[in-house]
Amino acid sequence: MTEIATDPALSRTARLWRGSVGGVRRLAASADPLVEAGNWVALTIGSHLPFWPLYVWWSAGREAWPSALLTTTLAPVFLLIPWLSRYSGLAARVATPVVGVANTVFTIWVLGPSSGTALFFAPCTALAALLFRRRERWLMLALTTLPLIAWYVLLYFPPTPVHHYGALAAERLVELNTISIVVLISFFGWLQTASYQRMERR
Repeated sequence: MTEIATDPALSRTARLWRGSVGGVRRLAASADPLVEAGNWVALTIGSHLPFWPLYVWWSAGREAWPSALLTTTLAPVFLLIPWLSRYSGLAARVATPVVGVANTVFTIWVLGPSSGTALFFAPCTALAALLFRRRERWLMLALTTLPLIAWYVLLYFPPTPVHHYGALAAERLVELNTISIVVLISFFGWLQTASYQRMERR
C-alpha cells in the first residue's frame, strides 16, 4: 500500500487555523457565562465591522465610497471589550450594549436615517436584556432604555448624513440591515441558551 504524503503547507495552514481558533476561544472565555457571552458578541461584531464597507458597496454600489469606510471606526473598541472583562466583568457587560448604541448612532450619521440603520437599536436592547441577572435589573432597565432614548432623540434631531444615498441604494441598505439584525438576534438566542445551560450546571 502506498503511503499518502501529507502536504506540509496544508499542515501548517491547519495548525495556524487551530491555533487562531484556540486563541479566540481563550480570549472570549470567562468563568461567568454572561461575561463570556458578551465577549463573543463583542468579538463577532468587532471582527465583522471591517467587512461592513464591502457589504455597503455591494448594496449601494460605487456611491458608497469612501464614506462607507467610516463604518469600521468602532471595531477596535468592540475588540477591546474582552480585554476589559479580565479586569471587570460587569464593566465589560455594560460596555457591550453601550458601544453597540454608540456604533448605531455613528453609523446612522455615516449612512443616513434612510438606510434603516436605526433598526440596530433593537438588538442593542435585546443584548442589554441578555447580559444581566435579576439582581441587576435596575442596570438592565437603564441599558435597555438607552437605545429607545437614542432612537427618540434621533427621530426629532436627525443627523445630517455624511453622504446622501439615492432611493434605490437606501432601499437596499434597509434590506441589508434587516437581514443582519435577524442573524444577530438569532446569534443572541444561541448564546443565551448556552449561557443558561452553563449556569444550570453550576
